[in-house]
Amino acid sequence: MQLAARSASCEPYGAPIEGAEFTQLMDRLGPFEAAPRLAVAVSGGRDSLALCLLAKDWAARRGGEIIAVTVDHGLRPESSAEAGLVGRWMVALGIAHHTLRWDAPDQLRGVEAAARHARYTLLESFCRAQGVLHLLVGHHRSDQDETREMRRARGSGPVGRAGMAAIREMSWVRVLRPLLAVPRDRITATLWKRGQDWIEDPSNQDVRFERARLRSRKDNSAGMEKLHEPGAARVAHERAAAALAARAVGLHPAGFAVLDIHALCQGPKEISSTVLANAITCVSGGVYPPRGARLDRLWAHLAQNELNGARTLGGCIIRPGGPGKIIVLRELSGVHAPIARPRSTLTWDERFVASVGGGCGDGYILDAVGRGDLSQIFEIEESLRIPRDVCGTLPALFRGNEIAVFPSFQVPADPAANATRSLYVRFAPQKPVSGAVFGNV
Repeated sequence: MQLAARSASCEPYGAPIEGAEFTQLMDRLGPFEAAPRLAVAVSGGRDSLALCLLAKDWAARRGGEIIAVTVDHGLRPESSAEAGLVGRWMVALGIAHHTLRWDAPDQLRGVEAAARHARYTLLESFCRAQGVLHLLVGHHRSDQDETREMRRARGSGPVGRAGMAAIREMSWVRVLRPLLAVPRDRITATLWKRGQDWIEDPSNQDVRFERARLRSRKDNSAGMEKLHEPGAARVAHERAAAALAARAVGLHPAGFAVLDIHALCQGPKEISSTVLANAITCVSGGVYPPRGARLDRLWAHLAQNELNGARTLGGCIIRPGGPGKIIVLRELSGVHAPIARPRSTLTWDERFVASVGGGCGDGYILDAVGRGDLSQIFEIEESLRIPRDVCGTLPALFRGNEIAVFPSFQVPADPAANATRSLYVRFAPQKPVSGAVFGNV
């Protein structure tokens, strides 16, 4: 553990962030409820600690509160001790604190991406369980510049080059980055003024990781783009994409999309291909939209009205759906079906929230309809009045190979109290068709 002491050698040069300025930063990310209750992701580093202190004061002035949440990835021997230290700091500050543990799989590949995905999954689940609507994370201007530089090097388009969004709407929580336009020296100055130590993570200088390699370059800042220019381009791009999605895309509660080809391809290719990619990501339950040559080829087929058969992309099947229409549905082979428990609510295939009734015993399995006895699919098709191939991608309760209960989309007021052998399903994708909200930074 590397504890950063407040010595003369690290005295900051920037001005600390004061309450009035932080209020302005938060106002850009609203609206908030009258007495806001927020979660703050706190690793123990300077950025998240400063954010936590500022958010505590901000919430208190509005009659609300914050909850500090630390994710212990367990990737370094000292990580548990660091989480414990953060917890003690929070207790001393009068802030409720929780530690979430991630058990990394053996022989993990892509550590950075896997840890990031696990972190947000754990944080979102925590917020859902606690009824928290807003999750604050401490990314700042240098993080944003580094993200843009990495994406520029990968050849990303205007959305990617704009960097991280100030607002990211997940299924159960809004992820907010109020410090995204703030230089790091001002964050350091904020902790200095308040007399708060912080932890230095050695992985920030580990050149095995892309972001650390970027920081190690002496001429790093020379290639960074100005903050407002790519951000303004992304805001304009996302507004146009959202407007086009409203005209061209229809979503069904059973988790598939119907797209009007003429409306979709009427706009600029850059905008319409974004909407197409977002629709695929929404239906697949994924986080990152498809891009590159395969997306370009699919868009070209649509623009020239040459989609004569089904295509697969991003975990979805894209097929004709009648004159001037296409249907985007989940690819059955990619469906991830977690085990169901009686009186439980779970995320199924990253697309649906499924509530299992109390009358279902442990012998029942929640799986895709299309993996069972297909003779029963006619009953489901007639009941739900949706295409047969879509029926096959929906969750159902199985006993052996037989479908015992197929889904209902009429969610009861209190699914946990339901004593019958029922299954209620709500479509809750990770990414909306309208895309992310970049916000003002």
